[in-house]
Amino acid sequence: MFFTCALIAVFWVSVAVRVGRSRSEDRWRLGPDSPCLPALPRLTVLIPARNEAANIGPCLDSVFASDHGNLEVVVFDDSSTDGTAELARSRRAKVVAGSGDVPAGWKGKPWALHRAWLWLERHPVKSEWLLFLDADVRLHPSALSRAHSRAITDGVALLSGFGKLEMVTFWEKVIQPSVGGLILAGNDLDKVNDPARQDAVIANGQFILVRADAYRAVGGHQAVAADILDDVGLARAFVSGQLPILVLFMRELFSCRMYTSLRELWLGWTKNLYAGMRYSVALPVALSTFIAFEFVFPYFLPGIALAREDWAGLAAAIGVLTLIHSVRYWMDGIFGQERAFGLLQGLGAAMLVGMLLDSVRRARTGNVLWKGRKYAVTPEDETSVVRQFDSRQP
Repeated sequence: MFFTCALIAVFWVSVAVRVGRSRSEDRWRLGPDSPCLPALPRLTVLIPARNEAANIGPCLDSVFASDHGNLEVVVFDDSSTDGTAELARSRRAKVVAGSGDVPAGWKGKPWALHRAWLWLERHPVKSEWLLFLDADVRLHPSALSRAHSRAITDGVALLSGFGKLEMVTFWEKVIQPSVGGLILAGNDLDKVNDPARQDAVIANGQFILVRADAYRAVGGHQAVAADILDDVGLARAFVSGQLPILVLFMRELFSCRMYTSLRELWLGWTKNLYAGMRYSVALPVALSTFIAFEFVFPYFLPGIALAREDWAGLAAAIGVLTLIHSVRYWMDGIFGQERAFGLLQGLGAAMLVGMLLDSVRRARTGNVLWKGRKYAVTPEDETSVVRQFDSRQP
């Protein structure tokens, strides 16, 4: 019992040390107080939208509230049936209409952005920079100017960042901190921003700023046509082309509410997790075992100790749980999350284990569902035709 408790305690102490160290370093932070250039080149904001009536209005409102001053805003309406296009036009955005099935060899979002890019290439006035922005993002007024200034000042061809996760419902508050923690733990920005570590490169598709000539040089989204994680694929394409990228913490500059229900959470993350682990079966299985041991199993330790009448072990188990929730309480304060939901950390971790394993199952059986489409996401199937399906299908 003592050895088990010690192993768990060492991990949680290391988590606290790592978070404390990263918090004290300012070099990967971008905020409203970051430097801003006095004049910025023309920027086109491209927003792919498929049935985003609930999001497109607030998203565009935040874009048009920007202090950037040299913007063009284009919404690519990807066959929406809920009035997305009309709402976008009412906000003064240019709307490009798309229709038809996704062709073989493409995923939905890359196909939408590729068609938007083809439209832009025929545009009489071309921008030097492009921002790919998801419809569920909300921007701080200085987000665009600060990000654009940093990209130019640092001489990078692609800039992306992690914003703040907005969580409203019970399941969002239980699950999202666990998934977000997993992503941040697996993506140390010292490594991500190291040109010598091409294996660590990532980007966040919610907010990707690119230099237009560089985007054109790598082949645009056509280079990542079959990638379910087109954002990561695009970052890799830039790095492979010797084009520098930069990924930052941008919690003060934009927020995003990714999913609004348990169903959306489950389908959204099971779509991404297996692909994010390079289609490895062993990695999600091993990670699930580790998460179960460090995040779920500790809650069983007091019961095990009581069953054995091991009073010293009971004290150790209670001590470990106290440590775990002290660290979580502290971290929730740093990341602006509701601390009460930290008490349900074990449930969130258990759900994450379930999503990891189901992500493997869905991918390997061709049953990845999203936005009314069914995808194959295994490497051998990435050239398969995207199949339409009934969005009510479980």
